[in-house]
Amino acid sequence: MRILNMSEYSQYLFTLRNDRKEFEEIFTSLSINVTNFFRDSTVFDRFQLSILPQILSDLGGDKIRVWSAGCASGEEPYSIAMMFKQATEKLSNLKVEIIANDVNKFAIEFAQRGIYPAKSVESLPSNVISINFQKRISSDNNVEYEVKPSIKNMVTFKVGDILSDTMQYFDVIFCRNVLIYYEKEAQELIFTKFYRGLKEKGYLVLGMDETMFGRRCQKIFNPLMARERIYQKILQ
Repeated sequence: MRILNMSEYSQYLFTLRNDRKEFEEIFTSLSINVTNFFRDSTVFDRFQLSILPQILSDLGGDKIRVWSAGCASGEEPYSIAMMFKQATEKLSNLKVEIIANDVNKFAIEFAQRGIYPAKSVESLPSNVISINFQKRISSDNNVEYEVKPSIKNMVTFKVGDILSDTMQYFDVIFCRNVLIYYEKEAQELIFTKFYRGLKEKGYLVLGMDETMFGRRCQKIFNPLMARERIYQKILQ
């Protein structure tokens, strides 16, 4: 309201209802985009060690499909791509397709560029950086790291809300540290959507602060690794 030089709430409400650009501005300002590469690294370690081999063993085609729901500025889907690329690089006929979405269009635009400040990768092992990133100098002489094309090409970014998306037929869904921002009823709807969107033996990975305990959805997902919040779809 200060930016628009408004003093009355009713005036701003009228603007929100009639100015799509202003609506998008306030919506974006309220969305939270806190993330980093390989966040909660033990989850990625356990997934790569125990779940990925099982996915490859059960694979019925030449493509693995992954959904990164609520991907923020792209660090998570790129981390997933790096993990899958390492595990499948000897399988030349296998394609890994990662769909990543977020409601914040500016976060999606940033993710599509795939260029991150040096501090974003400083905690990663040097070999992970050298294999997956290209070092560059920005126009203002700051060190940046750009995700290499081989990783970028594995990820398709799109603007969209988890509740309204109707994507299906995924081997894995990562939805980490997103559900905590939804009411319990909405969470139940999202879990049901994830169940329908997964293949028969599909996996769901949640954030460390999220759980299915005490929810109806407990009956449709099996907690394979409760500590790491890794679940598998139960066939009905």
